[in-house]
Amino acid sequence: MSPDKMRQCMSLGYSSKSKMANTIGQYGNGFKTSTMRLGADVIVFSQSLGTDGKSPTRSIGVLSYTFLTETGKEDIVVPIIDFEQKGRDWTKMTRCFEDDWNRNLETIIHWSPYTSEAHLLDQFNFLKDHGTRIIIYNLWEDDEGKLELDFDTDLHDIQIRGVNRDEKNIEMAKTFHNSRQFLTYRHSLRSYASILYLRLPTNFTMILRGKDIEHHNIVNDMMLTTKITYRPQIVSGKAPISSDMVATVTIGFAKDAQHHIDIQGFNVYHKNRLIKPFWRVWNAAGSSGRGVLGVLEANFVEPAHDKQGFERTVVLSRLEAKLVGIQKDYWFKNCHEVGYAPRRPTKSSISKAPNFVPCVGEKSSLHPTQKEQGSISKGWNMKSGIKEKSWVPNQNGCGTPNTMDKSSSHPNIYEQVFIGGSFRTQVDKMLEQRPLVDEANQDGSSTKGESHQHPTSKTMSQISHLKAADSNCDLENLILIKLEAENQDLRERLNEANRDLQSEKERCETLELQFKQQQQRSEGLEKEQTALIENFAEERSRLHKEENRLRKSLRNASTTIEDLLKKVKQLEKGGVATIKKED
Repeated sequence: MSPDKMRQCMSLGYSSKSKMANTIGQYGNGFKTSTMRLGADVIVFSQSLGTDGKSPTRSIGVLSYTFLTETGKEDIVVPIIDFEQKGRDWTKMTRCFEDDWNRNLETIIHWSPYTSEAHLLDQFNFLKDHGTRIIIYNLWEDDEGKLELDFDTDLHDIQIRGVNRDEKNIEMAKTFHNSRQFLTYRHSLRSYASILYLRLPTNFTMILRGKDIEHHNIVNDMMLTTKITYRPQIVSGKAPISSDMVATVTIGFAKDAQHHIDIQGFNVYHKNRLIKPFWRVWNAAGSSGRGVLGVLEANFVEPAHDKQGFERTVVLSRLEAKLVGIQKDYWFKNCHEVGYAPRRPTKSSISKAPNFVPCVGEKSSLHPTQKEQGSISKGWNMKSGIKEKSWVPNQNGCGTPNTMDKSSSHPNIYEQVFIGGSFRTQVDKMLEQRPLVDEANQDGSSTKGESHQHPTSKTMSQISHLKAADSNCDLENLILIKLEAENQDLRERLNEANRDLQSEKERCETLELQFKQQQQRSEGLEKEQTALIENFAEERSRLHKEENRLRKSLRNASTTIEDLLKKVKQLEKGGVATIKKED
């Protein structure tokens, strides 16, 4: 940075936003905010080649909270000194007066880790022809007196202690490698920086503690992906034409979704920079929505000042609603692919899963064909393992006797009962279609001399009893099968609900603990603020008294000086008179 750029960077409230496409840091990277959050003081070394490339300059600046508080400054004072190269030597580069430059140098040496001007200039040896070196010191500590940043757990990473560190997620990240970014981005700088930019430009590298940060694309952690184009309606209900006003949403399941871990959300980028990591737009009860990840670049929404979210506008609300719809639609169509029970019947799920079992309380929209209805056997008995004749209606509605093994027919009946959705009606229709003669023949109650067209009253009575018994038996068996299946489905859903409840309970306990820690910290900060205010008030009162005392002393001294001057004049007059007399 040139001297002017250095002062713009170090000045509070300044922001230069470039409108150039495909550049890093168009909205700034939060230098003042981030450095003051990490530590009390920061010193910046920057070297520039100059506007013509032939007049190199060096600049050193300090933004120190410690300096401002301990000296009682009411205004923000940022001491900066500049050097320019003349020949092989670096000389002072003064902007106003040399005394100001020397005073800034003394301030920097006194409030920085460096003890001399030569020691400061040695830091430029870490830079080449141009570049910037930022050093943050006096890092903040937590309530236990430990640094908020953890440099020891991973020698190639900087991590955070405290509320953002979830030990459960850290252990899960060791098992589920494809979900590592989701589980660690809150406490790991390396993990967060790897997804900070959607695309890395050429000749750009981030190095953390001597090791390159590898760029990571969340799409590589996804499977069963699909792309959806979204054009926001902004003016007069018309979709914009500019490419910046179109978002391509890539959505899919995480590769670890089959383990049913609670990961979901959309990574929303703005002008290539991540603004909302893993934005959870659908907060459904239970396991709905789990495992679904998405990536999009939304250049039509305005990011907030701190770059940690977007401004709450109508455009953002519409985008959020659209993402909720996209996630729901994708989940209901594909949740069975990763081991979840289908939540509701859809055309896609019907074509992919013919044995779909609707959940309790949901009305099935599936209707069995005549072929499926014909596979329902009427002569099956759960307690018997022998073969017997059963009635299978054909496509014309007429029935023919069929011999089958009852034990082997159970799966077919089980399957068809749930596909039909209205098994009582089907059975009743089949009983009505079943010819009386065949039933009499199966029971052996018809005689050789009896006519099929004119059965006797005895035969009719026997047939009626057989029909009633057969119908009751089949209905009871079918009802029992369905109840057993529903019982199994309810048991599985209950187990899943218990797991979700336990997970939510653990999450609530974690949030409660985090809230208590934040509350304690807030109370500590309030006490510290109160103490500082009292100290400032006492210091101001003491200074006011000291000022009054000095003013009084100055007035007394002025009075004494005036008296002495009068006496001197009187003595001078007396001396002149004595001299004249002697003459």
